[in-house]
Amino acid sequence: MRYLLELTQKQEYGQIPVANEQNKIQYIIQGNLDNPNHTLYLKKVNGKEIGRLYTDGNGFISSYTIDVINHSLVKVKRLNNKLANLFYITRLNYIVSGSIKKGSYKFLFGIKKVATVRTVVQSEGVVLICDIERPEDVPFILLCATLFTQWHTTPLRLPTFPPIGRKYNVNFN
Repeated sequence: MRYLLELTQKQEYGQIPVANEQNKIQYIIQGNLDNPNHTLYLKKVNGKEIGRLYTDGNGFISSYTIDVINHSLVKVKRLNNKLANLFYITRLNYIVSGSIKKGSYKFLFGIKKVATVRTVVQSEGVVLICDIERPEDVPFILLCATLFTQWHTTPLRLPTFPPIGRKYNVNFN
């Protein structure tokens, strides 16, 4: 199954539409992780929540928890060593390998590939293409892909200028 996450937020601020292979919006991811108290929500188009991802760490290193309805809690952990920078998804026993910074990585169960994620630039903007093997993995992969993207991209913040033509006058008398 292929899902497309369109990261350009047009008019829908705080929401990422998730389209299926037929280019029909099937899910919506809401929220952001720019604050430790914030949460990402994965919802169906009708607004029914499927799962959420939130920060559960204190201090400098934060860990993340994925809470999907009718499933036990899953943690996203970072395994750092000198040879590789790997991520581990507990309970599912998935290892994430590849280059998250370059936008091409895969989820592995042992040596078996369960999902791949690619970042591409299309006419609409930046799009994540998630190819997921099993339907029960969809919420976990979509939330993880959004998390990894938020780790390695910074939103562009433009300065606010006064309207052109307005004149400012300071009179000290």
